[in-house]
Amino acid sequence: MRKIEPIVIKIAETKLDLAGVERFMESYQAIDWFNRVKPTQPNDSEFLIELAGRSCYKSYGVGLNPNVTKIREDSRDYLTNVLAKGDGSILEHATITFAFLNISRVTTHELVRHRAGTAISQESLRYVRPQEISLWLPPDLEKVSGEFEATVREITGRYHELESKFDWDKMTFEEKKRVTSALRRILPDGIATNMVWTANHRTLRWVIEMRTDGSAEVEIRKVFGQVAEICIHDYPLLYADFAKVGLSDGTFQYTPKYSKV
Repeated sequence: MRKIEPIVIKIAETKLDLAGVERFMESYQAIDWFNRVKPTQPNDSEFLIELAGRSCYKSYGVGLNPNVTKIREDSRDYLTNVLAKGDGSILEHATITFAFLNISRVTTHELVRHRAGTAISQESLRYVRPQEISLWLPPDLEKVSGEFEATVREITGRYHELESKFDWDKMTFEEKKRVTSALRRILPDGIATNMVWTANHRTLRWVIEMRTDGSAEVEIRKVFGQVAEICIHDYPLLYADFAKVGLSDGTFQYTPKYSKV
């Protein structure tokens, strides 16, 4: 058994097509707003969200919409007001893609419940035949860690014993797939796996709030604590309202001022 810790890596994010944005701004007679605001925005995601939100009211400047006599000039003020009002739909325009490494299938089974606003690509044990069983050891099992590891070694041995009954070199890929899928049924839910997970910012805010709560599984708190730190650092306007509080097990809870926007 190899002990592991969950790792979160940001691997992609929303990027603007600047030529298209400029054409869009010209159609709104808002190129002056674009030229003023774009250089001040720290990232494309927050800029896109503000751009999309302002398009609803044509609020890129006073005079573009005769009903609008005053606008929020500052991007931070604008996005804070969006969060305060709960206008979360515009946060769905921008996404982040993460690689979740060394997470258990316990965690992945929980993540599928957050399907709205997400995309998931998970390492498949129907096709991938594991050579070893790696697990994260929950703190609640530290006092029986020896017995826990012995159980995992036994499962690993039994798995490879069954695996050895097949002549893999003479099997077609279709046959390998079927047998690999059948063998995985004895593997524990705690086996380490990898996942590519994409979510829009509306979903991310909610999942961070839910999955770092003190009542959530420790492992998933570890995962989304890392997600929270990335989001707070890289998207300071959208996540500035999150407060970080330490929990007794060494993880952290991240609670927003504006919940479920």
